[in-house]
Amino acid sequence: MGLCWPLWIFFSLLILSTHASAQPKDQANVNGQGIIIRSITVEIRDIFDEPDLGFAYKSINRLKASTVREVVEREMLLEPGAVYNEFLREESERNLRALSFLREVSVVPVFDGDFVDIVVSVQDAWTLFPQIGFSSGGGTKKTQLGLAEVNLLGYGKRLELFYADDDGREKVESVYKDNRFLGSKENLLLGVFERSDGYRSFIDYGRPFRSLGDSSSWSVNADVYDLVGGLFKNGNERFIYRVKHEEAGAGYALSVAEQENVARRLTFGYKHKLDDFTQADIDDYNDVNVDPNDVDQDPDLLADDRRFSGPLVSYQRLESDFISLRYIDKFQRVEDYNLGNDLRLETWIAPTVLDSSANTLIVSMSDSDGYRLGEESFFRHGTELSSRLDEVGFANTTLGTDFKLLHSFGPIFISDVYLGRHTFASSLEMDLSSGLDRDKEFVLGATNGLRGYEDMTFAGTSRLLLNLEERFYVVDDLFRILSLGGAAFVDLGGTSTKAFGNIFTDDFYGDVGFGLRFGFPRSSGGSVMRMDLAFPIRNGPDGSMQWEPRLFISTGAAFTSRLRNERTGEQSASTSLVFVP
Repeated sequence: MGLCWPLWIFFSLLILSTHASAQPKDQANVNGQGIIIRSITVEIRDIFDEPDLGFAYKSINRLKASTVREVVEREMLLEPGAVYNEFLREESERNLRALSFLREVSVVPVFDGDFVDIVVSVQDAWTLFPQIGFSSGGGTKKTQLGLAEVNLLGYGKRLELFYADDDGREKVESVYKDNRFLGSKENLLLGVFERSDGYRSFIDYGRPFRSLGDSSSWSVNADVYDLVGGLFKNGNERFIYRVKHEEAGAGYALSVAEQENVARRLTFGYKHKLDDFTQADIDDYNDVNVDPNDVDQDPDLLADDRRFSGPLVSYQRLESDFISLRYIDKFQRVEDYNLGNDLRLETWIAPTVLDSSANTLIVSMSDSDGYRLGEESFFRHGTELSSRLDEVGFANTTLGTDFKLLHSFGPIFISDVYLGRHTFASSLEMDLSSGLDRDKEFVLGATNGLRGYEDMTFAGTSRLLLNLEERFYVVDDLFRILSLGGAAFVDLGGTSTKAFGNIFTDDFYGDVGFGLRFGFPRSSGGSVMRMDLAFPIRNGPDGSMQWEPRLFISTGAAFTSRLRNERTGEQSASTSLVFVP
């Protein structure tokens, strides 16, 4: 119980700050009453646009294909001749910031009597580079080498080709993404993965919502793979199996704007999903570099086959209330966080007459909200629930919730000594389950929140994780290439296969540490590399000893301010479960 005190401090500060400092959401909308948009001009600046540039910087500018003006113009929700609307200006700015290959975005109105001129300014980021990803020090080694271009020929298309080794599982992957396929309003995403243990191919094509004002959207998708999956214990596989997965679906959504910043959306669709599980054979063990003698061979651990097919309907009520800040999860790059309520409900009916393995009802819901605690601080929380009901009863029921508390302190000085810009970041996640499918589990470890222990050390049917970081950003845009910073952190949590309370009594672990952060502000997305040194507070089942340092190197933030329903991948209610091929 001695390690639990930070949880109570976290909850106490959370409650006090929410009640004492929460401000009502600003619904003000500054529109020009009858003011007509006279013109829209677009300025696309080079990666390096400072005066007196040297030869190297000028050469990089010449090598980079500049973003085509049309790519910027098509994200604008304002047009000449229309009545000026401030909310649409803000949405247009967010649309442009969502494009990773653009930075320093601004959409500025210049009023002139009954008219307004819109000046759009963006800066290109470097988008063609070797795709190098790696992590080590977590008990597993992951490397990724290849080439990625996220703004192909300046048209905003993404093409990736790379080789990866995920702790012995080799794979060659290719991905193509086009946000405006053939100049249309449709998205296209294609992926083909060839791995040592199998393959995966997927396609997603459709017209997404790009604004709260959009009246409809649609999509069709398919995902097929034949891969080796695993269950974990103490940082190693305890059981492996082969799974063949087939999934295809289509949907059409209608949207009605309740208010300018609130939309209600109703989606009708059809979905087919098949998972076929078999025990691993000797070739499967060789494919993933696992000794059969090191894992359990119990056939009772193998998950039951699943096949669902049928119509689905979903409802979403989405409120737009964004806060835009720098120095939260990245360095100088402005990031947008929606503090508005986002409620989603989905029902999927899968009867045997439509080729399902049993008459099944699958339901899921999520609800998230946020609050401003000041000009540069906010609190967000979200809850997700999903379950499956058939003739036997309820199964694979999961309940997850997460809380994010962020506060930017801005520049900190002691006397005249600059200590950088500081941000306090915290994240609390809890997961519960009942009748969880046997191929799924909640995990923790070096890449899953507890940096002092090996990857996949802790696995169970429930999970608790608290992350606290004091982030500091010391040097910005050094040599116009690199930004430097660091973090001090505390990670606390655990998993259990029994009651959730057992995490506190028997399975509570943690670590403390510090690390360095290296930002690349002029690259696509403003990517960050981190180097953390973590010290376990308690001996771990993976062999980690108390206070024994563990160096962990990876890319991206250890945790972000995004809620789980904002994460990409499969259904959001399953994003925290282990099997992600």
